[in-house]
Amino acid sequence: MTGNGSPLEQTSMEDLLQFLYLMPVGVLKFRTEGTVEMINPVAAALLMSLNSADTLQNIYLSLASSAPDLPNQVAQFSGNSGTIIEHRWLRTHIGSQTLVLSLTVNRIRDDVHMAVVTDVTRLANQEEALYSDRQKFFAIFDHVRDYAIYTISPDGDIEEWNQSLRRFGGWLDSDVQHRSMSIFSPSDDTDRHSLALLLAEARRIGSTETEGWLLKRDGSYLWANTVITALPDESGTVRRFVVVSRDLTERKLREDEIRRLATVDPLTGAYNRRKGDELLAVRFKQRKRDGRQFAVLMLDIDHFKNVNDDFGHATGDAVLCAVVQICRTSLRPVDMVVRWGGEEFLIVLPNTNAAEAMAAAERLRSVVAVTEVAGPEGTAIPVTISVGVALPEGDSAEELLSRSDAALYAAKTTGRNRVMMAT
Repeated sequence: MTGNGSPLEQTSMEDLLQFLYLMPVGVLKFRTEGTVEMINPVAAALLMSLNSADTLQNIYLSLASSAPDLPNQVAQFSGNSGTIIEHRWLRTHIGSQTLVLSLTVNRIRDDVHMAVVTDVTRLANQEEALYSDRQKFFAIFDHVRDYAIYTISPDGDIEEWNQSLRRFGGWLDSDVQHRSMSIFSPSDDTDRHSLALLLAEARRIGSTETEGWLLKRDGSYLWANTVITALPDESGTVRRFVVVSRDLTERKLREDEIRRLATVDPLTGAYNRRKGDELLAVRFKQRKRDGRQFAVLMLDIDHFKNVNDDFGHATGDAVLCAVVQICRTSLRPVDMVVRWGGEEFLIVLPNTNAAEAMAAAERLRSVVAVTEVAGPEGTAIPVTISVGVALPEGDSAEELLSRSDAALYAAKTTGRNRVMMAT
């Protein structure tokens, strides 16, 4: 082999040089003191855009304005080989345009270094635009009180959140960071879909929506609409989700109040007759489905017309309210009181047999019998009730009500202030 190398070695070197010159990235070889020994056209063009010294003979001079610390970094690198700088972004302005280059420097051996220069202006612009959009997006939600926005991992752990979550539920960074978003769900809420099911649905169709009570930091609740949206990467793999919750507590309370007004007697607070029909229909369906028994009491205030005539309608209203209050305090929470009409009330007793229904009716009668309602000018008005008790024998609410009416009529015609069971 001659000093000029064999033909095979010369061919390999020519191929290598041709490859380096045709590479779409800039590549140059330099010594420790910065002397450039080899540079391809791409590197030359890119460095000239940064070259305040108007020279490509020394990389340090070419990058003096963009990477003034490069000589020290190369000199202080202690390894025989390895990466000194990796993907460092260098910026310069050409007229109104900004050029961004990525610089990577590796030591090949003691006094031989290789630099790779790449134009990443487009990538930098994309990242800046994305960052700007993200900042605008979070800035919007930082200044609203009715929304909260945060991102979660594929398993539902909270990753990023903003000040809106603090305003939304009073939560602090230390409360929520890296914890499951299920911390916002009340522990006794058995009707809400599990977090795993919600995330599975969002992953399958892109997003999912749910509505319900959320827990605030102070232990109180708010009613919220929550939308969970999947954020897939370029391959379609979901790497995270974004969660947006909107506080709808005021709307929920208004709807509940409207619903209550539509089903409740405004004077006494008992259910109205329309709701009573619905309650009976539900009980008959349950009885048909699984045999659950129930009973009804048809209750009438004795001599109520005389109260209105003698003491006025305001006193009559007070008597009606007093009877409903006694029903609520003397019966179970599951028992339902319905103002059926005038001074007549229907009471629905779920999961109740004949003996239990008679006992409940007698308890009501005896409590009412010792009750006096204050009338005008300090008068005390005694109150009594008559009660008809019935249990369903067929599938007809009309038949059941007819039998309870008949039992009530028997109680009133045999002396009032008594309880009668339907036959």
